[in-house]
Amino acid sequence: MNRSTLPKGSTAALVLILGSTIWSLLGAGLSLFSNAQLLIPWLDRLIPAPWFNYGRLVPASQFLLSYGWLGSGLLGVLLILAPRFSGIAFRYGRLLFGGALLWQLAILGGFTQILEGSSGLIGLPQTRFVSILLILSFLVLGTGLTRGLGRSWKSGPLLPRLYLLLGLLAFPLGLGSAEVLLRGTSAPGSVQLIAQLLWHSFHHHLWLAPLGLVLVFQLLPSLTGRAVSSLNLGLLAWSATALLGGWLGTVRASDGPIPSWMQSTGVVAGILMAFVAIANGLLVQNLTEGRWEEIRRNVALRFISVGAWSYACAYVLLAFLSLPWIRPVLTFTVAWSAFLEVFHYIFLGSVLTGSVYALLPVSREMGWPNSSALTWHFWSTTLGAAFVVASLILAGSFQGLALSDPGVPISTLASYLRPFLFVVVIAQVAWLVGQVAFTAVLFASLFRLFPAAAPMAVFRNPTVVRPVSVGHLHG
Repeated sequence: MNRSTLPKGSTAALVLILGSTIWSLLGAGLSLFSNAQLLIPWLDRLIPAPWFNYGRLVPASQFLLSYGWLGSGLLGVLLILAPRFSGIAFRYGRLLFGGALLWQLAILGGFTQILEGSSGLIGLPQTRFVSILLILSFLVLGTGLTRGLGRSWKSGPLLPRLYLLLGLLAFPLGLGSAEVLLRGTSAPGSVQLIAQLLWHSFHHHLWLAPLGLVLVFQLLPSLTGRAVSSLNLGLLAWSATALLGGWLGTVRASDGPIPSWMQSTGVVAGILMAFVAIANGLLVQNLTEGRWEEIRRNVALRFISVGAWSYACAYVLLAFLSLPWIRPVLTFTVAWSAFLEVFHYIFLGSVLTGSVYALLPVSREMGWPNSSALTWHFWSTTLGAAFVVASLILAGSFQGLALSDPGVPISTLASYLRPFLFVVVIAQVAWLVGQVAFTAVLFASLFRLFPAAAPMAVFRNPTVVRPVSVGHLHG
């Protein structure tokens, strides 16, 4: 397929996916370095520049991983997927390409500005100008995605389209409202805190999570050849997500200066979301039941399946941390970081990676190698993230118990955390090695450096989704 016959939007999707890969390496590298600074204090003095201190590296790495790796990558694969479950091709490919470039420029600008000094706001470390660029870019890309939906509202799979609609609405509404309340008005401090928490909820649970579920409920049926077993259960889970997702950010700050009803709502929402995630997990169970051999052989299906199950695990963990007798002990510990690790790295990261393996050949007419690098990528990233989560939960438990005991000095508390922090650093190295292997395979595949050994695409017809397996992505 020559360049002139490539589907409109494929170049924009490639820009977003390649940008996602690059930002993931940089963001994970900075996160690894910031954690190493806690373990080896003299690293903070190794590079005397102020933008390499811990207080700036952490928000910068979180921004890159959230907007650059996950946001960019999810939008990229959706640009490939949306026309294929709507049956309507994109128009104005150059406009989508411009939106993709603008998103990458916004990420670069936000990253450099955060290194110069973060805003200090929860989930909003970038400047207002960067937020405006992100919203404009998202409106361009999101308009293209809604155009791709077209007449599919009358036929085809319903759950992916509903989750896509939720994600497309949540980002501009949430980020725009947060900018107006936090930097556009003289709102009192309590209102600003509430706005930060609500935007944090919109960002994670009403934007990123629904975009991940679009891919789960569209690609799993296509790869396994099965339909969702209970549409009513799926619709109930979607409705509960839309109603509860905006309140989950108030769980951790439920002891802060916010109204008591909002404190209670956050705790209840966190517990109820576990049941919502379990309901979606039952749907995933029906899709993957009896397909273990195919999951073992097909690397795309393997990643998406792990990500789908990790979605349920993430919200069950959040519910556990929200329990009234658990939350006071673990509120100010690293145990809360374990939820974000499961949510970002195992759920969204695995779903994104599996979608790239499954969908990128659709728009670029390429294949993947029959290479051990695919297996190395899966086990390094999955086990690396799992060890980080386990270490953070154990470290947070010891930390919470020690903080509850006034007889334990802070110096002793720090000694408790060092062994777990060492495991976290080693596990992050393993994840980064796996991501480097994926990056090497991705660029080698794009440049056709080997004969393709895996199928050219999940979907044979570029405008029609067929719930069949056309081969295996060996790993």
